[in-house]
Amino acid sequence: MNRGSEWHKWNFHVHTKGTNKNDQFQSSLMDEFFQTFFRKAIENEISAIGITDYFSIEKYLETVKYRDGIESKVTEEGEPIFSEEEQKLIKQIFLFPNVELRMIPSTDKGKLINIHCLFNPEYVDQLEHDFFSNIENQDGFQMNRHGITNYGISLDDSIQETHKQYEKGLDNFVVDITALKKILSKNKKFKDNTLLVVSNSNKDGASAIQKHYELFEQENGSLDGLRKSIYFISNAIFSTREKDINYFIGKRLEGTEGYNSSIYLQEVSKVIKERGSLKPCITGCDAHKEEDLFNRFTWVKSNLDFEGLKQICLEPEHRVRIQTDKPDFKEAKYLIDSVKFTCSDNTFSTEPILLNPNLNVIIGGKSSGKSILLYSLAKTLLADSNVLQNEDGTFKYDLDKIANDFDFEINTRGGFKQNLQRDEEENSILPEIKYIPQNYLVKLAEPQLNKKGRSLNKIVRDLITEDDQSKEEYNEFIGKVKQIDKLRNNEIENYFDVLKEIESIELELKTKSNKSVLEQNIASNSKKVEELNKSAGLDSEEIDKYKELQSREESIETDKESWKSDYLSVKNFNTELIQSTKSLKQKKDSLIQNIKTPILKEHYENTYSIIDQLLEKVLDADKEFETETRDDGKSYFLLQSELAKVLYTLNANLREVKTSIEPFLKNEKIKTAIEDLNKSIATDRKSLNDIETLTKKLTSKKDLIKKSQDDLFKIYSGTYKEYIEIIKSLKNRTLDLEKDGLKIEGKVKFNFPKLRKSLLSVSDGRTASYNNYNLLSESNKATSDFEFDQILVTLKQLFKDITEGNYALSKNANRISVLKDLLNDYFFDYWSIHYKNDTLGEMSTGKASFVILMLIIGLSKSKAPILIDQPEDNLDNRSITSDLVSYLRNKKLERQIIVVTHNANIVVNADAENIIVANQKGQNDDSSSSDFKFDYANGALENTFEKIDSETDVLKSMGIRQHVADIVEGGKDAFMKREKKYRFS
Repeated sequence: MNRGSEWHKWNFHVHTKGTNKNDQFQSSLMDEFFQTFFRKAIENEISAIGITDYFSIEKYLETVKYRDGIESKVTEEGEPIFSEEEQKLIKQIFLFPNVELRMIPSTDKGKLINIHCLFNPEYVDQLEHDFFSNIENQDGFQMNRHGITNYGISLDDSIQETHKQYEKGLDNFVVDITALKKILSKNKKFKDNTLLVVSNSNKDGASAIQKHYELFEQENGSLDGLRKSIYFISNAIFSTREKDINYFIGKRLEGTEGYNSSIYLQEVSKVIKERGSLKPCITGCDAHKEEDLFNRFTWVKSNLDFEGLKQICLEPEHRVRIQTDKPDFKEAKYLIDSVKFTCSDNTFSTEPILLNPNLNVIIGGKSSGKSILLYSLAKTLLADSNVLQNEDGTFKYDLDKIANDFDFEINTRGGFKQNLQRDEEENSILPEIKYIPQNYLVKLAEPQLNKKGRSLNKIVRDLITEDDQSKEEYNEFIGKVKQIDKLRNNEIENYFDVLKEIESIELELKTKSNKSVLEQNIASNSKKVEELNKSAGLDSEEIDKYKELQSREESIETDKESWKSDYLSVKNFNTELIQSTKSLKQKKDSLIQNIKTPILKEHYENTYSIIDQLLEKVLDADKEFETETRDDGKSYFLLQSELAKVLYTLNANLREVKTSIEPFLKNEKIKTAIEDLNKSIATDRKSLNDIETLTKKLTSKKDLIKKSQDDLFKIYSGTYKEYIEIIKSLKNRTLDLEKDGLKIEGKVKFNFPKLRKSLLSVSDGRTASYNNYNLLSESNKATSDFEFDQILVTLKQLFKDITEGNYALSKNANRISVLKDLLNDYFFDYWSIHYKNDTLGEMSTGKASFVILMLIIGLSKSKAPILIDQPEDNLDNRSITSDLVSYLRNKKLERQIIVVTHNANIVVNADAENIIVANQKGQNDDSSSSDFKFDYANGALENTFEKIDSETDVLKSMGIRQHVADIVEGGKDAFMKREKKYRFS
C-alpha cells in the first residue's frame, strides 16, 4: 500500500559517535548515543539517513545492527527504551552508507576535494571486494582498514597502538581519482549501486558551506583536468547555495533580463558539456556532535530506497528541495487521498487505491478498467453532467449493471468522504472538480476550426470568469449593460413620445387662425366696444376704467385656462410618480432584506428611507385632487390645497371684476352688443395665447428631441465603454498563461452579420437603400476589426434616415422596434488565443486540443483535482514530449492531476509520482490468479523488479517500472530517454 513518490526529509551526511575524524560526540556509550540519535531523527521527522564516515562503513553497519535489534533495547528495569510507535518509525527509516573520500589537491591553493560515495544497502556485502580493496592511495596502500593501518605505520613506525596507526593513516590518506574512475568504467554493478556526491571543502573536510560556483567564477569558468574529471563522474553536489543550485540545473541566468527558453537550453548544454551532467544539490547536517544532529536536511521526492534515491539524478530540478517547509503544498480539502470500489460479486478489487497529491497516471491494456476508474471518480464527485453523458443523454458507463451492489467511495486528505450511491441532494465534497473525458478536447477544438458548433469564445470567457472576483466583475458588467439596454430603449421610446408631441403640436397649430388676423380682429373689436361705450354716454374716465376692468377679466380668464392645464399635468404626473415610487420601494425593500451585514443594513435603511418619505408625500399629494359634487351641482375640492386655493381665488377675483363692470353696462341693447364683442375678443385672445403657448412648447420639444438624440448616442457609447473596461479588468486573469507560451488577447468585436440580418428582416425588399451603408456590407464579419467612431457615424445616419422615412421599411415594420434593434447591443468580448506564435484557428486539431487543455487548466482558479482521459489523443509525439509533458510537469505542482494514458512519455518523462496499473482478468490472453475481474496496483516509477515467473497474479508479478515498459507503447524507450536526459554523451 503506497501512493508513489512522496516528499520525505533525507539527511545525506550524518556522522555517528566514534567517527574516524573530528569526533566531538559526548555520549559515554554507543547505546546512549543511538537513543539520542534515533529520537532526534523521529522528532525531526527524518525518513532517510546517510550514515557517514571517512573511508569506512563500519559505523553504518553498527547503526543498522542497533536499528534491527531495536525491540531488545531495554532499561535497567527491563522497560523498552522505545515505545512500539517509536520502534515502528525507526524501522521505517531508510539507512544507507555514505563513505567520505578525500581526493588529492586540485588547485595550488591547497584545497581538497571531498567526494562522498552513497551506496545501495543491498550492495554492502560486496563493497570490501569491489571498493575498499580495489582502491589504493598514491603510495599503493589499499583503502581498507588493513591498508590504512599499514599506511600509518609507513608514515611513523614509532606508533605502536593499532588504532593510532589507523588514525595516522586516516589523517593522511588521499586517493587518486583514477582508481575511482577505473572501478566505475569496469564494474557495472558498482556503478549501478553507487552515487557520487562532490563537496567543496576546506582541508579538514568539515566545512558546512559549499561554494562550487565561486570556484568556477574565480577560475574564469575553466577547471583544471582533475577537478573537471571529478565533476564529470559525480552525480550530485553537496551545497545549499542558491548560485550552485541554479547553476547545476542550468538555470544560472534565470531572472535576468531577456531570459527565455532558448537561453535556458543553451545553459543546460553548457553545464552538461563542462560538468558531465545536470546535478541536484543536496545537504546534510554533517553532525560531529549531538546538538548538531539533523539540524539540516534535504527534501527528496521518491520511494525510501536506493532506487528512489537515484531519481534525484534523473530529475535534478524536480525531485530535490532544500527548504524548511514541505514542497508542493496543497490544501488537504482539495486532495483525493484514496478511492475504493465496492461490490458483492468480485467484479472489482475492493482494496483502497491511494493517490498522490501530484501526478497520478492510470495505465493498462485495452478494457482493463482505466477509464471506469476515472469515470467513477468524476461521477461520484458530481462533475458536470455535460461531460459525464453521451450526446443522447445516456451515461457513458451504466455502473450499476457492471457489478452487483456497485458503489464507489472517495476519501479526501481533509477527512471528507463521498459515495456514488447516496442521497441525490447531497452536494459534492469537491464541487470544482474538472473532468475531461476522452475526445472531449477534440470536440471543443473542431467546432472552432470548422467554424460551427459551440463557441470556444464562450468557453474561454467562462474559464476567465471562473474565479469569484472575475465572475463578480463580469456579472456586474452584464448588469450595467442590461441597465444601459433598458435606459437606451426607454430613451428611444421617450424620443418617439416627444416626436409624437411635436407632430401633435404642429397639427394643432395648423387648426389655429392666423396670428395677424387674430390681432387685427382684437384691435377692431376693441375699438367697437370703445365706440359703443361712448354711445352709451360714458365719459373718457369711465371708458378707461371699463377697459381696465375688461383687461383684468381677460387676464383672470387666461389664468384659469393655465390653471386647468397645470391641474391636468400635475395630476397625471402624480399618478405616474405613485406607480414609479411604489415599484422603487419594492426594489429597495428587497435590497435591504438581502443585505446580510447589520451595519450596512442599518446604513442603507437610513439612506434610502427618503423613498418611503417620497411615497408618503406623493400619496398625500394625490388627495389634493379629490372632489365632491354638492347640492348646487358644482364640484368642490375636499382639501384646501394650493390647487383649490388658487382656483377659489381666481373665481372670487373674476366675480369681483364682473360685478365692477356691471354698472358700466346700463343700456341693455349696448350691453348685449358689448358682451358679444368681448366674447369674440376673449376667444381671439385665447387663440392668440394658445398659438404663443404652442409655439413655445414646440421650440422646447424640438430642443428636447435634439437632446434626447444626443443622450441616446451617449448611452450607446456607454455600452461600448463598458466592454472596453471589462476586457481591461479581466486581462490580468490571462497573464499567468504567458509563462507557458499561451497568450489570450481580449478585444471588443461587433456582430455585423447579426445587425445586417436584423435590419434586412424589416427592410423593404423592393429597394436596396441599405446598400448605401458600409455597416451593413456582407464583407463585415463578426470577428472583423472596426473603429467605433466610424460605426457611430453610420448608426446616427441610419437613425436619422429611419426616423425621417428615408430608409425603406416593410409595411409591417414598427419604427420604434426597428430603432431599438438598430441600437441594440451588438458588441461582444472576443478572446483570441495564440500559442507559440500560432493562432488557435490555424492549428491542427491535436494542437488545438492541447491549447484548450491549457486554457481549461491554466485559467481555472480552482484548486480541486483534474481528471483527464487520454489527453494525448490527436497529438503528435513531438507535441506530447515538448508541450503536454512539460505542461503536466508544471501544473501538477499546483493541483492534483489524475490521467488515463497510453503514452509512455506522459508516464515517464512527466515524472508521474504515482502509477496505477489496471488489469482485467483474462483480457489480452493474460491469465491471473487475482480474485477480481478488475484489479489495480499502484506505486512509483522507481518501484522496480523483474518478472517473477512463479507469481501468478499479473499485477504482483513485476515492478511498476516493468509494468510501464510492458504495457505502455514505447515504455522502454521512454525510460532510456529519461536516463540519458541532461547527461553528457
